[in-house]
Amino acid sequence: MNARSLVGKLSLAFFQWKNLVILLFVGLYVQSLYYSVMKSRDSQAGKRLGACRRRFVWRKPFLGRFESHWKPFLTTKSLYSLMDRPFTRELEKVLWLHKLPFGLQSSVLSAFATLQLLPQQELPEPFERLQCQRCIVVGNGYSIHGQHFGKMIDSHHVIIRLNDAPVKKHKKDVGERTSIRLFFPESALPNPLENNDNETLMVFVPFKPLDFLWLREVLLKTRNKTKVGFWRQPPWEWNGNVSHLRILNPYVTYEATYKLLQLKTWSRRYATTGIIALNLALHMCQEVNIAGFGYPGNHDNATPIHYYNMGRSREKELFQHNLTAERNWLLKMIKQGVIADIANPSFQAQNH
Repeated sequence: MNARSLVGKLSLAFFQWKNLVILLFVGLYVQSLYYSVMKSRDSQAGKRLGACRRRFVWRKPFLGRFESHWKPFLTTKSLYSLMDRPFTRELEKVLWLHKLPFGLQSSVLSAFATLQLLPQQELPEPFERLQCQRCIVVGNGYSIHGQHFGKMIDSHHVIIRLNDAPVKKHKKDVGERTSIRLFFPESALPNPLENNDNETLMVFVPFKPLDFLWLREVLLKTRNKTKVGFWRQPPWEWNGNVSHLRILNPYVTYEATYKLLQLKTWSRRYATTGIIALNLALHMCQEVNIAGFGYPGNHDNATPIHYYNMGRSREKELFQHNLTAERNWLLKMIKQGVIADIANPSFQAQNH
């Protein structure tokens, strides 16, 4: 081997070694940058989660009884699964074996026909993308009247409202934003956009087979509508945004009634819309708060029921519910820190 050849090989080796060192330093720099970015992201996530006070409601022991792979809304796909027996999941068994309001026994075809009219059926993507879902369920109780909780309510990511409760003339007390509104025929508003946002998700809660028929009739704008079978005459028109309409899975009502409230099947009682909405929130959100829950005592004939009118008669609305069981359950969940009532002074102290 001559000197020129040796010098050439040494130069090549030095060049390769130099490139290796450069690659090593580049690799170390990229690794350092990656860990720096990840640490910053984790820190930001921690701050966001800190805003929720790390109250992950679904990790509470009592939620261990919940159905896994839970879907809040009915879809044509979920109805197809009811035909695929034997069932392997409790949810499917409940839907097949129970009648409304807990299942779809004898109502599957009616539900399927109604779903055909909905262009969208799943939970919208914005509700799934939120990293820190801080939610509040706003009840219709008179206790919220004059409390000026509006700004505190509107500070939540997701605001769930019930039935036909108005917001326009009560913004100081109940806020003005609405993310989700649960309703059924007797509590429907003919023009939902007057008291909701353009993007409000309208969630239809079926309690009886006739409810599906009503929804089909108002969506199809049929001339001759069913008028009997309702405890209060529902509107003959519903001028909402159909693309923002969903149908609640009856299993949500079943779960709220028998797993949360633990009511007896023979009682033939079921959860109010407020508790059903809370069950929905407990599955969706990391933090769940409430406002405006509770009814006047049985012997209180002076206090109105709702914040938006002076009505005191409640027999037709409440005869199928167990208000004592609901009140006890709410107090238990508040005591355990699963949910929080924004009227509580300790909550207000932490959120000022």
